[in-house]
Amino acid sequence: MKELYDVAVIGGGPGGYTAAIRAAQLGGKVVLIEKHKLGGICNNYGCIPSKTMLRLAEIQANMKIADKFGIKLIKSNTDVKQLIENRNALLEKLANGIEKLLRFNGVKIIFGKAEIKSKNEISISNSYGIETIKSKNIIIATGSSGIKPEIFGSSRNVMNSEEFLSSDELPQNILIIGGGPEGVEFASMLSHFGCNVTIVEMLDRLLPLEDREVSERIEKILKDNGVKILTNTKVIEVKDDGLITKVKTSTGEILEAEKVIISTGRKPNTQNIGLENVGIMIDDTGKIIVNDKMETNVKGIYAIGDVVGSRYAHEAMENGIVAAENAMKLNSSMKGQIVPRCIYTIPEIACVGLTEEEARERYSILVGKFYLKASGRAMTLGNSDGFVKVIIDKKTKQFLGIHIMNDRASDMVGEALLAMKYLKSDDIINTIHPHPTLVESIKEAVLDAYGRSIHSFNLRDIHQKV
Repeated sequence: MKELYDVAVIGGGPGGYTAAIRAAQLGGKVVLIEKHKLGGICNNYGCIPSKTMLRLAEIQANMKIADKFGIKLIKSNTDVKQLIENRNALLEKLANGIEKLLRFNGVKIIFGKAEIKSKNEISISNSYGIETIKSKNIIIATGSSGIKPEIFGSSRNVMNSEEFLSSDELPQNILIIGGGPEGVEFASMLSHFGCNVTIVEMLDRLLPLEDREVSERIEKILKDNGVKILTNTKVIEVKDDGLITKVKTSTGEILEAEKVIISTGRKPNTQNIGLENVGIMIDDTGKIIVNDKMETNVKGIYAIGDVVGSRYAHEAMENGIVAAENAMKLNSSMKGQIVPRCIYTIPEIACVGLTEEEARERYSILVGKFYLKASGRAMTLGNSDGFVKVIIDKKTKQFLGIHIMNDRASDMVGEALLAMKYLKSDDIINTIHPHPTLVESIKEAVLDAYGRSIHSFNLRDIHQKV
């Protein structure tokens, strides 16, 4: 008789391993099936390797301002071999850590390719053969894959993000197709390594889904660091001689690059996992359709993360917790959750909620800003290019959006999330923030919305004063 599990998780990325651990914490008998490596794209080919490389880029950026602090550097070089060795060692350490966490929580791990055969059966194939397991509930966490437009053919010079982040090369002349979060992260990082970088974006600005002021500021910073930016531009022809790739754009310009990085989006991994065997519904883009409980149209089968259109690892993790808790008969929901958007450029960007443009279409709003040029802490760190913007509902004093651009913005966004979910503008104003810090910039921006800013000159109508 086959072993019966309470929960079977397909995919060991951030969402998958989180779901498996949570289900096990609730007393479930859990199995996790992973086709390649634990940690998924995030750990092995995405978030972690990119942030490892970005850390070196940050160090390089700090070296450029070292003389302001009285430190004279003769020369600095990027040791690509050492960078790759450090990156690979860290990835292995994290993957081992995930495996230990799973085993500590009693989760059984099976490496192999999974296919759903029925509502409660999964077939797993690997080098040992094929086995079938039974489970009361299934959580699909198969992730997504980078898209490579057909126009680029099969050139070895053209890479998606996974291929670039797992390579052992650092080309000097790089073309990035796509100016979304991934594209600008790569441009920021590579430009600090001294590479010649060009970004091609088909829309009218970088980060087109973010606040326009954020887009304009990061574009200026990238240009100041030598990045060439072409917006309102499409690729219409590609020629490759094996060494150099030549790209013709819609403006008639010919761009030459050693390597081309495609950052134009991802597709959910829904093929060949057995969705059709049980009638699981997907939308026109291939994403699995789920409700607020992360359950598909088939009772007892859940889906989480990229495969349902979630954009971030932290969102996938929360999806996983919700799915696991519902599989274990609790009542959890993603409804009302606020997802932060973190972009690891130099300086970082972290946003939550609506952009100013979106908010103006729906509400009567107050907008407050604080520029880091007026921040004592930012000045001591040598980087005051950023700002904080808050968008407040004028009537209710609730936060509609908060946008942060500065060093460690991703660490500051926690207060922004709490403000969005639980607080009003008065609560931030009446809370003492430590000085000198970067996080006090949030309070300064809120004060600015009411004409009360202490450390800036952006005075507002005194009748708005709290």
